[in-house]
Amino acid sequence: MQANDINFTVLNTLIAVFETREFTASADELKISQSTVSKRIAGLETVFGKALFIRRTKGELQPTDAGRSLYADATQLIQMWNTTVYHMTEKNFQKTPFTLLLSHTASSTLLPQLIRGLKSQLNTTNFSMRTMNSDHIISSMVNKSAHMGIIEKPITTDLVNLKILCEDQLVLAGDITGVTQTTSEDMKPNSPHNSSSANEKSQLAMDGMEKRKTSNPVHSGVWLVRESGSGVRYFTDLFLQSEGISPENIVELDSNEKIKAALSAGIGCTVMSQNSVPAGVTTRKLGTPFIRNFYAVTPKSGLNPAQHEIADTIVSLLQA
Repeated sequence: MQANDINFTVLNTLIAVFETREFTASADELKISQSTVSKRIAGLETVFGKALFIRRTKGELQPTDAGRSLYADATQLIQMWNTTVYHMTEKNFQKTPFTLLLSHTASSTLLPQLIRGLKSQLNTTNFSMRTMNSDHIISSMVNKSAHMGIIEKPITTDLVNLKILCEDQLVLAGDITGVTQTTSEDMKPNSPHNSSSANEKSQLAMDGMEKRKTSNPVHSGVWLVRESGSGVRYFTDLFLQSEGISPENIVELDSNEKIKAALSAGIGCTVMSQNSVPAGVTTRKLGTPFIRNFYAVTPKSGLNPAQHEIADTIVSLLQA
């Protein structure tokens, strides 16, 4: 292969390999043979005289600095060309498909705001909004089976684009007697009028989890927790670990609605978003380590200009 032989087909192969980290998965995505994928990457490495990926065990590939640089330029070139094709092609007045995946907490707290804000887009867009846990959303972004996700679990990866949207206060909710040392001012019924003022946030910082110790590390109550891979489960495990709490009774539930139903019936305690706590359920605000962010997640490549515009609109709505 010579430099002049590098075309969009070769660059798309590089993008697929970078994003899947495997020759086999890339071949499946592109519907070509694995040997063809390997040959194209080897050709690029020959042209530039640099290794683009380090071959590890079990077929995993680690991009080199040269691979990361070429990937960044390739995605820009492909996006520019796709934008040109999009604007030059007859649309036939078809609506733009857009699949949005939301974590359970994002679905219950942000969805009404989203639908109101996107009303003007309904005439030109076919929206599909689904709820799943954060790990599944990230996987969907990497394999491009959806156009955007909203999660609250912090991640570190260069396989997707990540933008901070807004904050979400986590609280202890339910029967939390004996979980932490609290005062009557710490514990109060949840109310739609409860909000975090500047003074309250200052007090929260002083009461951060690193400054509080549990007086009873073994908690005999019922802990309601989400499944592994969900955003709130990440913070639940973090809280239990930071407080040195070993729950005797754990019930794992796969949705916030099930946890809310149990809390409303006076059963158990949990860590959850303040905005999701049923009315009348006792809560205790946690420290600043548990004021988390919602994040917008999009694929590194593959969105057309209209889909990029919709994603930008959603980000603007939730950052306002």
